[in-house]
Amino acid sequence: MYPRAAADAIHHSTKHGTPAAHPQRLVSYRRLDPDNAPTPFKKYRDLPISPLSRELVDSTLPAVRVLGGERGNRSALDGSLLATLLYLAAGVTRVTAGSARGRIFFRAAMSAGNLHPVEVYVIAGPGVDGVPAGMHHFAPLEFGLTELRRGDFRAALSVTAPAALVLTGLVWRTAWKYGERGWRHLYWDAGTMLANLVAAADAHGLGVRILSGFADETVSRLVGIDGVEEVPLAVVTLGYESGDVEPGPISNRDPAPLSVNVAPVAPRPMRLPLLVEAQAESTLTADDVTRWRQAAIAVSSEMPAHIDPPPSGPKEPIEAVILRRGSTRVMRHEPVAHNALVWPLAAATRAVPLDAAPRGTLLEHYVNVHAVDGVRPGAYRWEHGDVEFITGDDSPREIGRLLCLDQPLGGDSAYTVFHNAALDPILDVLGSRGYRAAQLEAGIVSGRLALSAFALGLGATGLTFIDDLVARYFHTTTAPMLVTSVGVPDTPPAPAGRPGEPVTLRRRTS
Repeated sequence: MYPRAAADAIHHSTKHGTPAAHPQRLVSYRRLDPDNAPTPFKKYRDLPISPLSRELVDSTLPAVRVLGGERGNRSALDGSLLATLLYLAAGVTRVTAGSARGRIFFRAAMSAGNLHPVEVYVIAGPGVDGVPAGMHHFAPLEFGLTELRRGDFRAALSVTAPAALVLTGLVWRTAWKYGERGWRHLYWDAGTMLANLVAAADAHGLGVRILSGFADETVSRLVGIDGVEEVPLAVVTLGYESGDVEPGPISNRDPAPLSVNVAPVAPRPMRLPLLVEAQAESTLTADDVTRWRQAAIAVSSEMPAHIDPPPSGPKEPIEAVILRRGSTRVMRHEPVAHNALVWPLAAATRAVPLDAAPRGTLLEHYVNVHAVDGVRPGAYRWEHGDVEFITGDDSPREIGRLLCLDQPLGGDSAYTVFHNAALDPILDVLGSRGYRAAQLEAGIVSGRLALSAFALGLGATGLTFIDDLVARYFHTTTAPMLVTSVGVPDTPPAPAGRPGEPVTLRRRTS
């Protein structure tokens, strides 16, 4: 129904440990060229940034209950709550002291290589007190909004909630290091950001829906991007549906072109043809969207929307967990309790509010257990709320490191989780757009798993992997999308700052 050739090509040409399926279509260039490094923040020349509220709106539910799917008392979306959500999803929390190579910025959500290619735009209706109705770009370092359009543009997205966010990806910001494989990273990073956003919104009883199916050209036109060097990744509705705006049809609501002066992302950003082709082939028109979302029913699987919190779970709120989280760099070879395996996995893999997974999920999950009380080390499949043994030998930590491209954390963890997708059925039904959705959900699940681990006092980090070796080890025909390592951290995470006031670190951390 929908074309899949480009997703097949980029997937099979960007696997680790396997010769590229289409080597002649890959671009050879100097990776990590410091003279062509991307800027960490998008800048609009000659446009002011209006400050957001720097006072976080506190939630009351314990994080473990929120991560299990419980919602706090229903809140109205206003400027203060919007600012809180933006900070917890995409804010700058830490920064290194100045050096010859400049400062390094760390954000609230995980990002591959700490490159943070995802930009956030706010489409606010007239009912969000403290934020003018219009389309705004979020400036994470200055912690403010740049107004790009004045007026109510929710109908252009066929959204009737009080506000929506558009997440986009600046391609060179990740391709600079990862090449064509960076296309995956755009959606991973958007997913980890969304894990934070959904958790924070749930804590305040705010309705959230993630749309991976949308009219790409309309969204790109609305936020003023070209769809090539900066591409639309997801649309997120904030708040509950209302009758103050008439939805769609999208094709009749296209906004006028936006003319803005934007600083370049790098001195010489490159276009990678295979990545451009994959993004272009996976676009949807306004007429495609409803049919594509309905088709996803056939390839999604049922998952519960709610799980019980762990007994005697910690009481800290979700904002404290998000701000405490940082990618764990060293883990100790110490065991964790059985419930420190099954509860975070259950919380992470419960149903996502994603249009591409209307029954709950597109994914399945595999676990390499290294040190969990009462669980034999080895390979497991996550099924029916617990792990089911597949295979094992005397060197699970060595295998864990090998599966994760010889990264020590793949084996030093208490357990490492592989978030997989049955790509052929997904691509047959949803085309290359289905690949985008599977990567996006993998990022959401990985982000949730990290938050759930930190809520229990553990550490976590996202990792890459040797694609086909993972599938062989777990005796599966599914393909790994992303990996999350969970274990006992060697040191506590660095402190985080407040909105607009990141903590200055004296050494590189995250």
